[in-house]
Amino acid sequence: MLSATPCNQLLKLPVLVVHFQEHQHRDPSISFLGFIYHHYAVNHADDGDSARDQQLPFQSHDDCGSFQLPLYLFPTFEPLAPHVVILQSEKPSFYSDSNLLATYLSAIWQPPQRA
Repeated sequence: MLSATPCNQLLKLPVLVVHFQEHQHRDPSISFLGFIYHHYAVNHADDGDSARDQQLPFQSHDDCGSFQLPLYLFPTFEPLAPHVVILQSEKPSFYSDSNLLATYLSAIWQPPQRA
């Protein structure tokens, strides 16, 4: 109720009570519900206090306005674990390892030579 009700209208509630007492002074048989029905439910005839009736809460449309703040709750955000792929690049070889090994071993096991 308070989100859509202007606060200045709620501040007029004491005027409602005082105006009810004024009506009750003129007509002691009127009940509070009858008073509310007379002022709010039907388009009542002018009973000589229309200026006072306009001071009642929710009778005039002064300072009408509404401010609504849209609220959107985002779903919980869970960051995904990064999927890391490591690619190992082989350096191009211009020779074969097997040829290097054969050359090295053949150089060691040669028969003695005359210098």
